[in-house]
Amino acid sequence: MKTPKYFIAILFISLGLAYPLHAQDTILNRNVQVEREFKPLIHDAGKINSKPLVLEPNVVKLDADYSNFNLPLNVDYNIHTLPAADLVTEKPAITNKGYARIGLGNYLNTLADFAYPVMNTPDIKLDFSFNHLATFDSKQMHSTTKAQFSFDKIFKTFDFYAGAGGGYEYFKYYGNEFNGVDSIVNIKALDSKYGLSNYIEKNRVGISAIPVNTMANNPDANTFWRFNALAGVSSLPMSTDLRYQAEMQYHLFDASNGITENVIRLKGGFSTPNDKNRLGLDFDLFNMMYSSSAIPDFNFWKTYTVLTVNPYYGIERPEFNVRLGLKTSLSFVHGKLMNPSPDIRAEWKAVPQYLSFYGGLTGNYEVNTLDKISTENPYLFSDLKVNDTYTPVDIFVGMKLKPLYNLLLDGFIDSKQINNQYFYVNKAYSLNSVYIPNPQTDSTLYSNRFNVVYSGATQTRIGIRANYNYKNLVNVEMKWAYNSWNVDNQQYAWNMPKFDAQLNTDVHINDNLTVSVNMYYEGIRYVKLGDLAIPMNDKVDINLGVAYSYNNWLTVFGKINNLINNQYQNYYGYDVQGTNMMIGAAFSF
Repeated sequence: MKTPKYFIAILFISLGLAYPLHAQDTILNRNVQVEREFKPLIHDAGKINSKPLVLEPNVVKLDADYSNFNLPLNVDYNIHTLPAADLVTEKPAITNKGYARIGLGNYLNTLADFAYPVMNTPDIKLDFSFNHLATFDSKQMHSTTKAQFSFDKIFKTFDFYAGAGGGYEYFKYYGNEFNGVDSIVNIKALDSKYGLSNYIEKNRVGISAIPVNTMANNPDANTFWRFNALAGVSSLPMSTDLRYQAEMQYHLFDASNGITENVIRLKGGFSTPNDKNRLGLDFDLFNMMYSSSAIPDFNFWKTYTVLTVNPYYGIERPEFNVRLGLKTSLSFVHGKLMNPSPDIRAEWKAVPQYLSFYGGLTGNYEVNTLDKISTENPYLFSDLKVNDTYTPVDIFVGMKLKPLYNLLLDGFIDSKQINNQYFYVNKAYSLNSVYIPNPQTDSTLYSNRFNVVYSGATQTRIGIRANYNYKNLVNVEMKWAYNSWNVDNQQYAWNMPKFDAQLNTDVHINDNLTVSVNMYYEGIRYVKLGDLAIPMNDKVDINLGVAYSYNNWLTVFGKINNLINNQYQNYYGYDVQGTNMMIGAAFSF
């Protein structure tokens, strides 16, 4: 279904161009510039992405002092195949400790949440949570289940925290496969009739090419297993002298038909006073190990290490903040050894409480673990390890404006120079025999597994977002952005949208009844099949929800997703579910 691009843009602009600004972003200054990343321990997996608002563990009850630095808010988002899981079901403000939620919908969509604070004292927190989200539709079957514990203990002079969790994700490769002229083909039927056909995998990344007799014998499903654990210590928020954090993480990712990844990560930092300012050092060390029992010819690097060191000098004043630093990422065994980038950020409160300006000259070295990439796109080719992404320069400027007490606006421009941006493309096979009915059209086949191509690129992003809240009765959040890509050796930035926007609204009709509307949009995307550039249908997803609190322990909800039945695809060949509904109930106990 094609939707006019400019109509959608005008629609979102006219509704307010709003997006939430959550307490100066996610960089939490627990008296040190670090991020607490251990919640959630298990990443939302792939296309089915659940974000239940249940008893989110908040193990530190001390007042948080948020950093005044404000990077452009991340306006990326996932279009959920099962967005009913995003329904806001608020836990009533009562003394009950536990929380559970169940839901059922057409396409055999199922939802289950559970959370319980096992221990809850002023200085000790121990929480358990469980989540299940699945569609058991025979074609698009996809299921995720995960559980985790999180622990926090506040001592007299420091905080100790730890966590562990695990889960699995099962899914089918249900997407279509194509020939060289973009016609859908049935690989199994082709193989059964022309079994002597022989294809060679094209452009295989990281491994020498291996001939295949047919793609028909590829497994039609896969299972990902994940396990995560961490432990760390940090100084308390009231510390004025040495501020520090040190954290150790372990991540296991295992694909039943693919690669196993073990990651040991050490990260932390410290800062110390220097007159009225601060001197600090942050570090991040990745140790990655890979193996594969399902792929005998596996020939990727077995292990490599990335160390990032970031010394900085911080100037903190009531009216402005400046951070002057330099990042250097050293990649051992794989890629370039030295990957430097600046780390300069500043914010000026021109009119405190109402107007501020921010900007920076930074960069980044992103370690693309299998866990991260497979969460982003689970339909990758089973033996693909995506190279790390190096962004030597990222320049951004922005303005935050609060014209009204309950209205926050943030507009920004962000331009990145990326040395090796990856783009998803359908895996290609080339014919190596004549046993095929139409060698002109079927000389190349494209599977429903994805490879990546790399290119130097420049991305310029212009966006605005805001949040409007009226007495906690009406909440409107929106973001809108325009993306301009300049790609060195590709025709387009494949699968990347030129426009994206999101609108979330919640209206409390009364103390018991809440109505929500969610709208997602991505427009002007292209995918690559050989030399063909194929335009994708715009993503337009409208969802309506309602929740009714029957009493202080029971809430019932319902939601209609993809209201206009838009037949779009997140990745080429993979149709999302049409209009679907879910009903359920939430319990506190």
